[in-house]
Amino acid sequence: MLICVQCKREMFCLKNGVGADFSHGHVYPGDTFKCRECGIVILNTGNCTANHDPDYIQQEEYIRVKDGGA
Repeated sequence: MLICVQCKREMFCLKNGVGADFSHGHVYPGDTFKCRECGIVILNTGNCTANHDPDYIQQEEYIRVKDGGA
């Protein structure tokens, strides 16, 4: 279960099969979730294991992660 920090409400799954693409086939599989209250959408990888997916065929959609993380 994911909770929106801003609204304190449970988020719902918007789409399964979304990959966090860190480039060169370095992909973390995940799902997108949305808050019914404020509408914020997040990508939850929920998994600490990256996949090597150089042809980008394992997920239905990919979100390119920008450089300069936390």
